[in-house]
Amino acid sequence: MKKPEIIEIETSVRETGSKSSRNLRGDNLVPAVVYGPKIKENLTISIPELTVDRMLSVSELQILRIKVDGKQIDCTIKDAEFHPVTDKVLHVDLYALDKDTPFTFVIPIRLEGTPAGLTEGGRLYQPLREIQVKCLPEHIPAEFVVKVGKLQIGQTLKVRRVKATNLEILTPGDRTIVVIRPPKGAIVSITEAEEDEEAEGAEGEEGAEEKAEAAEATE
Repeated sequence: MKKPEIIEIETSVRETGSKSSRNLRGDNLVPAVVYGPKIKENLTISIPELTVDRMLSVSELQILRIKVDGKQIDCTIKDAEFHPVTDKVLHVDLYALDKDTPFTFVIPIRLEGTPAGLTEGGRLYQPLREIQVKCLPEHIPAEFVVKVGKLQIGQTLKVRRVKATNLEILTPGDRTIVVIRPPKGAIVSITEAEEDEEAEGAEGEEGAEEKAEAAEATE
């Protein structure tokens, strides 16, 4: 399983206050707060705007390794505040990972392959694009890969089919990641894929949604 990319930066503790934050943003820096189980007092730092934009724009989970006051801290972006008009990042919260403390991560899903059902006029629908897991930092996956090449019209993959080790999947197992809907006007029942239709890392949302899918199959 692919591990998250590590982005390293050097920074320093910054002054707090709105004026200081405005000055930082004028220098293309983003004010940030670092907290976590082994951080006694929250650290107020700044990180390059380009680094934040890069981490928020990619689909894979990434780890930010900051070096501040002689310490090295691995973090994930826990939350980000955006300008309501320009959508520019104004502030980020960074969670400092501890190697001995499990943490809840949101891992993106990537579909791999072209479903066989699409060549017959089927339509791919992906209602779930992330899976929530709990694990130690050393076991964090960068993404979950779902192989969909064998899916036929009317077949779906669910979270319970995800194969993963050293982590706990928190997303309900009956959620559907992907379903191949029939062409409009066709009537097909929605069924779960056979065991050889492997999900290497994810699956998604169903339940009440599956009823809606079955109804839409009659369009």
